[in-house]
This record gives sequence, C-alpha cells and structure tokens, in this order.
Amino acid sequence: MVIAAAYFVLAVGAAVMFGRTLDRQLQGPRLRSAWAEGLTAEARCVSLRTEEVQSPEGGPLEQTHPTLEFRTADGHTVSFEERQSRLTPALGDFVTVYYGTANPKDATTRAPSFGMRHARTLITGAGSFFALVTAAVIALVS
Repeated sequence: MVIAAAYFVLAVGAAVMFGRTLDRQLQGPRLRSAWAEGLTAEARCVSLRTEEVQSPEGGPLEQTHPTLEFRTADGHTVSFEERQSRLTPALGDFVTVYYGTANPKDATTRAPSFGMRHARTLITGAGSFFALVTAAVIALVS
C-alpha cells in the first residue's frame, strides 16, 4: 500500500509538470490572454517572412510567417508576426485577430477552442486519473 501511495504522489506530480510544460509549449497562457476579453479586429497582412526548417522526417520544409497589422478599439496601430497559425494570408489580405487590451502585441489569428483553453487541466486530469488507476492496481496486486 505504501508503494502504491508513493507511486500515486509521484505520478500526479509528473502529470502536473507535464501539463504545465505542454501548456507553455503550445503558448496557452499567451493565447488565453488574447482570447480573455473577446476583442477582435480585422488585420491586414503587411509582409511575409519565409524560413526553412527541418520536417519531422528530416527533410527541408518552408514555413511562412505573416506580419499582421491592426487597429485596437482605442485607436492604436499594432503590428505583430503570427507564428502559431497554419493560416498564410497573401499580402494585403485581411484576417480576424483576437487580442487583449493589456498586451495587444500578443494577438493571434487562432480562434478560441475548448482544447486550447483547457489543455493544462485536461492533461493534468488525464494523467492523475491514470495515476489513480495504476496505484489502485499496484495496491491490489501487492
């Protein structure tokens, strides 16, 4: 029983750390702050930057990052490079951006989604559930 309890504590801690790390890698805090106030604007693509990266298979892959410019509700013009979206507008195209008043440069073209809003909680919860089931099995077997 002690081994099962120790396993459970360690596994839940690992689930929490994994959820936090994955949330940061997916830019969850930045996206949630951009979506929090529900502010949107129409942004125009003012430039495109292309970079060559390595694909998961090891071959070369080109990624294009648009620089978008929009006007906030209080009249400030904001320009930012979108790196999170699969959207690649052409020069001069307009797209909807989501932003917060505290830091409009953290705007995004990604629409709010349940998965991204709650990724950290979902991952931590799933990991904790599996830790509980595994700890119960360990307790029953030993």
